[in-house]
Amino acid sequence: MKKIRVIVADSQPVMRRLLGRRLAASASIELLGLVGDEPGLAQALLRGSCDVVTLRFPLGTPGDDGPSSYARLGTRLAALGRQRVVAIANVADRAGVLRLLKDGCRNVVTARDNVDEVMKAVWMAHLNLASVSELACELIWGRPCGSLADGADWAELLTTRESEVLRLYLSGMSVTEIAIRTGRNVKTISTQKQSVMRKVGAENDVELAAFAIQRGML
Repeated sequence: MKKIRVIVADSQPVMRRLLGRRLAASASIELLGLVGDEPGLAQALLRGSCDVVTLRFPLGTPGDDGPSSYARLGTRLAALGRQRVVAIANVADRAGVLRLLKDGCRNVVTARDNVDEVMKAVWMAHLNLASVSELACELIWGRPCGSLADGADWAELLTTRESEVLRLYLSGMSVTEIAIRTGRNVKTISTQKQSVMRKVGAENDVELAAFAIQRGML
């Protein structure tokens, strides 16, 4: 089986070595290197192919009107290659997790999660699937993340047409495009989308995306 090539980027030397040691012990992972800052990460990526970067980073400082730390770094990483990122973030509240998701982070692990959660996130990132750790889900929803097998619980709340609208919207289609695709008018699609958001407890599109990630829909 081909191994997942991973670089660990962490400014904390002890945590960097600990995570690197645990990942290297896995038969499915090839540890390419340990780096402590962005220049070091850029150099490591330029030296060879990497599948996943596990990255611990702080959130942007208060009063910063520019793009967040993750948004800026995500742009740089995209320019360096096709590797995917597992963000190990120092977030302690709902807003912090949602900010990461809004900035384009697809695989979120909190600094309080254990290494097993990081390992799961690495696998999900490698498969190009989004993931949010159990603790990050608790920060978003105020409760643990349900298993994928629990999907029928929320699915039963939605009508057939609402489920269709949700899946088309999550695929990247706009309300107008969904209306054209389904032969319904824009007002009807908008109403059905709002109904979905109300039923799943999402107040905006970012929270709707978080819900979809939690339930394995993205």
